[in-house]
Amino acid sequence: MASKYAGPSAMLWKRTRRSWRRLLSRIRPPRKRPAPAPADLVKHSEEFTRQVIRVVDGVHVAIGYGIANSILIEGSDGVIIVDTMETLEAASQVSRAFREITDKPVRAFIYTHSHPDHIGGAPAFLCPGESRPPVFAHETVLANIDKVSTELQPIITRRAFRMYGTHLTEEERVNVGIGPKVALEPDSTLHVLRPTRTFRTRHDDEIAGIRFQLIHAPGETDDQIMVWLPERRILLPGDNFYRAFPNLYTIRGTSYRDPKGWAASLDLMRDLRPVHLVPSHSRPLSGEATIQEALTDYRDAVRFVYDQTIRLMNQGLTPDEIARRIQLPAHLARSPFLQPFYGKPSWSARSVYAGNIGWYDGNPTNLEPLAPDEMASRIAVLAGGRRALADHIAAAQQVDDHQWVLHLTDHLLRLDPSDERARKARIAALEALGHAESNPNARHEYLVAAKQLAGKLELPLRAITPTPDMLRDMPLSVFFDAMAVNLDADAVDDQEMRVGFEFTDDPIRYTYVVRKGVSEVLEGLVDCDVHVRGEAQTFKEMLAGTRNPAAAMVKDFAVVTGGRVAFIRFMKWFVPT
Repeated sequence: MASKYAGPSAMLWKRTRRSWRRLLSRIRPPRKRPAPAPADLVKHSEEFTRQVIRVVDGVHVAIGYGIANSILIEGSDGVIIVDTMETLEAASQVSRAFREITDKPVRAFIYTHSHPDHIGGAPAFLCPGESRPPVFAHETVLANIDKVSTELQPIITRRAFRMYGTHLTEEERVNVGIGPKVALEPDSTLHVLRPTRTFRTRHDDEIAGIRFQLIHAPGETDDQIMVWLPERRILLPGDNFYRAFPNLYTIRGTSYRDPKGWAASLDLMRDLRPVHLVPSHSRPLSGEATIQEALTDYRDAVRFVYDQTIRLMNQGLTPDEIARRIQLPAHLARSPFLQPFYGKPSWSARSVYAGNIGWYDGNPTNLEPLAPDEMASRIAVLAGGRRALADHIAAAQQVDDHQWVLHLTDHLLRLDPSDERARKARIAALEALGHAESNPNARHEYLVAAKQLAGKLELPLRAITPTPDMLRDMPLSVFFDAMAVNLDADAVDDQEMRVGFEFTDDPIRYTYVVRKGVSEVLEGLVDCDVHVRGEAQTFKEMLAGTRNPAAAMVKDFAVVTGGRVAFIRFMKWFVPT
């Protein structure tokens, strides 16, 4: 049937509409649409559809509420919660979903490892007035929690925000490889309940009629454990298995993750022959044969990257050369569980190299390389001057040689950060590489870097605000460690000072010594130049940034000896990054 709008009047209307569009385009340029995300990355989002999945009666897993899963194990008169999300807000949503399944009280928490997305929301699972249950974890979890939350917080926060694309739009981010997103908002809070029951190798227990075994299984972290329910052959592998090539190295930064140890942990899982596998990221698997095949492929991929990297190292290849050559065998590259949505074999190879023999690649040039500024100057001279270097960048742009644009703009923008042509060229290259990338970590790194360079984004130094109760549970030694890595050694030069801290809510006294740019903490009040008295909680909140430091030093600390001006001068030596 012909349209009722067909005919001369319709043609006139179309011409008029085109005229209006042309006029409007001159007044307001059309909005630039973001490039479409790769189809495989878009389809991967189906893995993280938000829901609570029943694995078997009494075992449920919440997926899609944040980057990680939370797992409910129901017993006769209570439940065990395994992993507790990244924030109190995300955990509250999961808790409400779990309460629709059962209103039994929480009898225990289990942390599979120390990563923040698994430990940030435990109190949200407790009802008002409910007593704090035991928290199970490996014996090294506490030290790792404290190190990341104090000493390394600024750099890990910035790099994690880049890698996870926290400030990107949903169109740009799509997913984060092992979850839909990191559930962080500007007002997000966390409260890590500190572990109360720890073990080294294995722990067998029974709570609420649930028999379980906790087994140390190093992999994505050295403090990783797996949870085994022997009577039902259900295995919770933590982060040692998920539906993506594993992050043998993560670009947000990490200490060395030993692939041999990771593969050995996967062998332990295979030996158990689980019937159900419930990871802390991605969806559960069922069926012994299906699980065995997936675990075996995963194990083989990890060992392949490790073994072949070592082989090529022994042949004298450099990290860059090895990264280009490492490719999984075809049968592993086809596995749906080994697609590079999180880690990459090339990144892993570099990590294996550095983790085994360190940063030096065997090339004497790199023992004392030129400083970046000096290298940039010499590259410009070699190119024929800055203008010639800019011409090379423009030529690379013309043929979409985006990686070469990045290399060249590294040098030109170091020489002249205000060079607008180079800045725009670099932004365009970063955006092109990001939009074409199926690996979310790499995609986000490119796109966030582009926004930062364009002045559209500034990353925070702190991801989440800790609650006062969480700070109260943390030992004072952690905060003194944080002070040590914030000491501005250039500012103190050859100065020395001893400040004694007497806390009214903690029996231990401390003397913090600054000696020519070096920190030392002594127990007790030892030859103090300044002696101050106040609450430990106030001191913690001041250093955590949840209390105004200037006001606290004036109002909340009594200066016993040495003078308030000296105390304030001392504290100003510690400059948070």
